[in-house]
Amino acid sequence: MAQRLSAGAHGGRIQEYPPPPGADFGYIDPQVEVTGDSGDCWYTIRFEVSTDRPVQEVLNHYRQAKIEDPDGDLDDFEIMAWTPFDEPGVQPDETSATNQVIVHLDGMYDGGLRDMRCW
Repeated sequence: MAQRLSAGAHGGRIQEYPPPPGADFGYIDPQVEVTGDSGDCWYTIRFEVSTDRPVQEVLNHYRQAKIEDPDGDLDDFEIMAWTPFDEPGVQPDETSATNQVIVHLDGMYDGGLRDMRCW
């Protein structure tokens, strides 16, 4: 049975889901933004993972997570991952490991009257 991951108002809850093998969460707390209109809420959560695994492996790990929106829906999100590079114009080697991966999650939920950020 898969563990549910809550994408609630506090980005720290995203860290309840274990990171990929060989990875730890970065030193910076997750960044969370919630906006909306007429009760429909859009959220963005961005966090850092320090790892020796390739970006695609980290991305696959979080794509398999059962992420639950605040309204209880599962899998109503999009997820991306990338790694910053110091050298402009240098293409990453698909087989190379990385030190830092940024995970970016976007989703939506029905905030109703409970969440005034969505109005």
